[in-house]
Amino acid sequence: MSDDIEKALSPQGLDLLEFQLSRRKDAVQVRVVVRAAGGTGTEECAKAHRLIAQRLAEVHGIVDPFIEVSSPGIDRSLKKPRDFAIFTGSKIRFIREGETEWERGLLLGIQGETLSIDTAEGRLAIPLAGLAKARLDSTTEGE
Repeated sequence: MSDDIEKALSPQGLDLLEFQLSRRKDAVQVRVVVRAAGGTGTEECAKAHRLIAQRLAEVHGIVDPFIEVSSPGIDRSLKKPRDFAIFTGSKIRFIREGETEWERGLLLGIQGETLSIDTAEGRLAIPLAGLAKARLDSTTEGE
């Protein structure tokens, strides 16, 4: 079902980051996290809400679901290769396996299982398996 939702959102410039559907008695609850490249605000979330409701009704016969749409947040954790691909061009902070200090850089992309990150020390190629944690870096907002 998330593939259908993703197909509805993608042409509108919205990336589906998370999709969760639950049913309780006769009620259907949908929680999604979406991202727009230019920023994800109220307008983008409202657009996603309308598209999701329409797609659920047309394709799956789900009428009047409770839909909660949110943005990814300024400190979103990055874990999967798809996360890194979607947030290419974003500033991130990360901790390498076996280390304790956060590093910062610009995420240049991912190829296979290897990240390319531009840091103050230079360009790094880091395997995903070599990261303990990675997040979007909100400390650079507004720079």
